[in-house]
Amino acid sequence: MKLTDAHLHLPEYQDPSDAIRSAAARGMRLLSCTVDPAQAELNVRLRDENPDTVKCFLGVHPSDATEDEASPMDPFGGLLQRCDGIGEIGLDPKYSAIGGNSAQMRWFVAQLGAAEKTNKPVQVHSRGSEMECLDVLDTFRLRSVMMHWFEGRAEESVQRVVSRGYYVSFGPALLYSKRIRRLAQLIPEERLLTESDGPVAFSALGGTGGPDTIPSVLFGLAEVRGRDFVEMGGKLEENVRSYLSR
Repeated sequence: MKLTDAHLHLPEYQDPSDAIRSAAARGMRLLSCTVDPAQAELNVRLRDENPDTVKCFLGVHPSDATEDEASPMDPFGGLLQRCDGIGEIGLDPKYSAIGGNSAQMRWFVAQLGAAEKTNKPVQVHSRGSEMECLDVLDTFRLRSVMMHWFEGRAEESVQRVVSRGYYVSFGPALLYSKRIRRLAQLIPEERLLTESDGPVAFSALGGTGGPDTIPSVLFGLAEVRGRDFVEMGGKLEENVRSYLSR
C-alpha cells in the first residue's frame, strides 16, 4: 500500500530534504505545491531530484495574488511546462476582494487557463468562496480538479463538487472535526484523497503535522466509511493515480 500526501508545501519547510527522506523511507508520495512564483524553481528541483517521491505543482495562493503583474503567469516562464499540476490556486475573501476584476480573480482565471491549455490537474483553495470557485471552474475544461481542504459549508456546493466528479482531500482536521467527518461520508469513495497541508501544525493534535499524519488521516477515513484500513488505502492509491493521470 502506497500512501500519498496529496497537498503540502515542501518549499516552506526549513529542510525539505529531511521531509522527503522520511517519506521515501515509508514509500510515500508527496504532491508539493507552491504559494508564489519565487518557490517555483525549488519545487521543480525537489521533484527532479526525487522523482519517485515528489510531484510538483506550481501556482499562486490567493494570499499572494498581486496587482503588479501585466500577465499573471509570466513569472513562471517555461517551468509551467515541466510541472505535474497547477496549485495551490483559488479564492479567499480573508486576504482581499475576490469578485469582478480583482487581483485574486485574475490570477485564478489565468491559472485555470494555463491548466486547461497544458492539460494538467489543479488543486483549488476555496475557503469562504466555495460557490465562487465552482462558478469559475464551470467555465473551463479541466483534466482533473482537487478541492483542497474543501469545507462543504453549503449543501449546494457539496452537490456540485460530487456531480462534477471533483476530488476532495481530507487532512488532520478529520481526526477531531465532526463536521469534516460528516463531509467525508458524502464524497464518493472514488474521489477521496488524503493531505497534510504541511508544514502546518495542528494544536488540536498536540502540534503534530506534515506527512507523518497521513496514516492517521487514512485510518479516520476508513473508520468513517466503514472500511478496512488496507482496503481504504488501496482505494485511495487508485484515486491518486486517476487524479494525476486521467
